[in-house]
Amino acid sequence: MIGKQHDPPLHLYKLKALMNRIPSYHPQYEKVKEQMAMQNAGHFGEKSLEFPLSFLEEKRFMIYHDLRISDGLHHFQIDTLVISQQYLLIIEVKNISGTLMFDPIFNQMIRISEMKEESFPNPLTQVERQRTQLQSFLSNLKLSTIPIETLIVVSNRSTVLKATQEVNAIASKVIRTEYLPTKVKSLDKRHTEERLSIKEVRKLGRNLLKNHEPLDRDVLKRFAISSTELLTGVACPRCSLMPMKRLHGRWHCKYCCLYSKDAHVKALNDYALLVSKEITNQKLREFLHIESISAASKMLSSMNLECKGTRKGRKYYLRVDPSKFGQ
Repeated sequence: MIGKQHDPPLHLYKLKALMNRIPSYHPQYEKVKEQMAMQNAGHFGEKSLEFPLSFLEEKRFMIYHDLRISDGLHHFQIDTLVISQQYLLIIEVKNISGTLMFDPIFNQMIRISEMKEESFPNPLTQVERQRTQLQSFLSNLKLSTIPIETLIVVSNRSTVLKATQEVNAIASKVIRTEYLPTKVKSLDKRHTEERLSIKEVRKLGRNLLKNHEPLDRDVLKRFAISSTELLTGVACPRCSLMPMKRLHGRWHCKYCCLYSKDAHVKALNDYALLVSKEITNQKLREFLHIESISAASKMLSSMNLECKGTRKGRKYYLRVDPSKFGQ
């Protein structure tokens, strides 16, 4: 049973918004583009687990995706956590192309691709740290007796896996996506004793959801980009060019001649993701290229936003709309 679905990472959508709001000649454009590609690949890799996990017995397992919780000192993220009465399973997904060489001597993972070698942190060390932190989390719930298994799942089918040393030990922890159901069956044979009651499994699930804190990074700060460098205006839903012009209560694109009543919602979504969830009438007019104070007021009122203050000092609190992320 799915206890928590794959939530598209907020950071990915911030990167998408940033890509739309900086020109292609911006000095940070390629770095933002590279990070967005990595986030997309990671999310796609995690989504690829849904099919093999669907072969697990629904009544026996609870599955939680994209968890970010704290051990009391540090936050840690788990791609997928599988919970049974007998054991827990931490799954770390890697969607990386090329040849992956696991090097336990220098505690690193090396990617060889197109005659280029790159070093990455060892994911085996990463999941062991997650195991330790999850044990601390469970200890606080007085559920520390259940075994915790860990796996690295490589989702890219074309990736070649190798190891410099300890090949058998690494092969037992690093698997391909399609082998996951078989691997879970082997873990079932290893762990037959029930360590948690059904009530405790449900309690653990509730606590995981209660303590989950999605990562919310300031992407402008991360890439040293000022809000004044962002492209402003409303982007056309059809051709993506900006700015659209406000005419008689509708947005008009001078490039493709599209008219839209609500194209500003996506622009304000970008503003909330990149700049601030707080906005004033003046800030809205500056960002959307509107001259009329009354037109901006009507627009804000129509969105039924929470607000505080009066007149010029009034602040409106934008809601991030997930339905606009992919546009």
